[in-house]
Amino acid sequence: MVVAVTGATGFIGKALCKAILDKGWTLVKIGKGYKKVECDRLYHLACPSSTDIINKDPIGVMDTIIDGTKKAMNICPKALFINASSIGANDTIGDNAQVCYNSAKRVMELYLKYAGVGGINYRLPSVYGEGMSKDSFIRRCVDGNAYKPKRPEQLYYIAHINNIIKSMIDMKPLEVEEITLGDIYEHFNSGRRGLHRPTLNP
Repeated sequence: MVVAVTGATGFIGKALCKAILDKGWTLVKIGKGYKKVECDRLYHLACPSSTDIINKDPIGVMDTIIDGTKKAMNICPKALFINASSIGANDTIGDNAQVCYNSAKRVMELYLKYAGVGGINYRLPSVYGEGMSKDSFIRRCVDGNAYKPKRPEQLYYIAHINNIIKSMIDMKPLEVEEITLGDIYEHFNSGRRGLHRPTLNP
């Protein structure tokens, strides 16, 4: 099996690449040039996703998501295209920077659909675990840098990196945990809930 990955240097990308190699598959990391390669699967993960980047340059992030998707779909048209979108693609109402990101993810999904790109679309929640972005809410809770949320009852969706990778490798539905911001703050900030979870049995 030859597997190509865009966004191989990111948090999820690094974990996915390790899992691909652990399977004994041939890994091809796709850089900024989006060179064409022959492969069986193409995982499209490349995307600026940290809160800081989204807030500083929402238009640039939108351009990167949409333009990158157009380029990625031409890397190997015959490969199974496995796309990483966002659970936020459901929430495109409003006018803040996060809505720009969510809207671009939704446009990406529609572009792939109407361009006839066959494959699997994963709407990822907030992914946590070792190596996650320092500006993620869970990371800030663990580090003791998070403020108590103003809306602790607000629902949030999370998944551990091990579970995300297993789902994407096995091409199975994601197991997403529904949790409130208050519960995240309480559990991770107190140290009662760690970043590590056992890897699911193969």
